[in-house]
Amino acid sequence: MKIPGTDCDVSVPVNKRVSIPWTFPTHAICVSLFLLCSCATERSGRRQLPQDVDLNREAGRGGLVFVNLRLKRGEELPFIVDTGSPGTLFDRTLLPKLGFRLPLGTWSVPFGNEKQKSGVYWEPKLYLGNTRLKTGRLCAVVDFQRLSRKLGHPVRGILAMDCLKHYCIQLDFQAGKMRFLDPKHLDTVQLGRPLPLRLFFYSQLFTFHKGLAGGKASRLLVDTGWNGDGLVKTNSSTEGASGGWVHLQDCVWNRETYTDLNLRTGGDVLGLNFLARHLVTFDFPRHTMYLKLVSPGPLKDQEFLDALEFLKNLKKTGQVPGWSKDDKGTISFETYRDPGIFGFAARKEAEPTVCHYTIMRKSKEDSWKLQKAWRTDKSGKTIEEFPLPWAR
Repeated sequence: MKIPGTDCDVSVPVNKRVSIPWTFPTHAICVSLFLLCSCATERSGRRQLPQDVDLNREAGRGGLVFVNLRLKRGEELPFIVDTGSPGTLFDRTLLPKLGFRLPLGTWSVPFGNEKQKSGVYWEPKLYLGNTRLKTGRLCAVVDFQRLSRKLGHPVRGILAMDCLKHYCIQLDFQAGKMRFLDPKHLDTVQLGRPLPLRLFFYSQLFTFHKGLAGGKASRLLVDTGWNGDGLVKTNSSTEGASGGWVHLQDCVWNRETYTDLNLRTGGDVLGLNFLARHLVTFDFPRHTMYLKLVSPGPLKDQEFLDALEFLKNLKKTGQVPGWSKDDKGTISFETYRDPGIFGFAARKEAEPTVCHYTIMRKSKEDSWKLQKAWRTDKSGKTIEEFPLPWAR
């Protein structure tokens, strides 16, 4: 989602935005279509709620939240759950299977630092398990190939606010569950601190609060499609920012204390890794988000800690390409790929580029190995691939 002052990117590194929102055009025909989309409703009556969904292991630990949605014909497709994106998107390769005919119009879809032209189509029926989801009326299609390669995970679409806003959804990262709850029967006392939610600019989701680095209260974008802690505006708390990044050893936000936050400067965003420190309940029908703190620090597991320790030991002995044993900086979890493959990002002090490292092992009995090393500029573009010393 492109908002004023942010640097949108579809690259995989943690704290980089990978949500791919789109906006509605302003010409008359599509404004009319948007009004149709906004005003049309299903018949009143109690809808069946989907069953609980198992979260993918890397969700909230540097990875995004994926759910498998089913088309009417039964094919399951991996979708990113993205509260930062207003409208549901489909992969362009699905056009023949979705039964789309001639487009109703065209939209320009912001996709990272570029825009893709898309046709406007009636949105097909989507199912989670055997339950049909209530969605919007219109959708767009984009090319997800690049994003799939970056994430190491196939992406066939984005499930966005035009669907999510109809439900009360709980993300329990400790239990690894995504739950659909009845908003009329919530035990709100057990759900943590409430924060108001508002939809602006074609269903972009905001709460009103100060940012993670302090400052005045303002609109905070709540974005599960940003696989990092978030973005902050530059102020006295971010004076040590390097290359557009700032590390907060600790901070107090919403009367809770948090540790070890890696943030990008230039906006006001609560990202998925920050949200994952809580039991998160999005009561969209009642415009409220509940956050119950579970872990003050980022979510990690023992396998991650083992891989991180291996990388640190390589640095101590000067065996990490592009990052000498004397270089100072921070290292953060970048991505997880099952089985046993972790990505890390190293940021040197006062240097805008980022070094990336992939650590892997075939099984728990095997030793960790450095599989790949490369460097990117501040926009996430690869500018150098490092040869591995032992691969010469």
